[in-house]
Amino acid sequence: MADRILATMGMKCPRPLFEVSKTMRGMEKGEVLEVSADDPAFRLDIEAWCRRTGNALVDFQTHPERMVAIIQKK
Repeated sequence: MADRILATMGMKCPRPLFEVSKTMRGMEKGEVLEVSADDPAFRLDIEAWCRRTGNALVDFQTHPERMVAIIQKK
């Protein structure tokens, strides 16, 4: 279960990552963010962002019209 949910549908790179970063800054260590996106670059971007920031990409799902990333703040 996510502590926060962020919808970035319709946003193109790099805006989804800006929104993720902004949201994560307001979260506590251990909390989980669920992000939905439809930007084709989102998967590669969020994987790289998690590696760079040390946050954990817990799950990534691809659906017909959107992608969903589950990220835990470290």
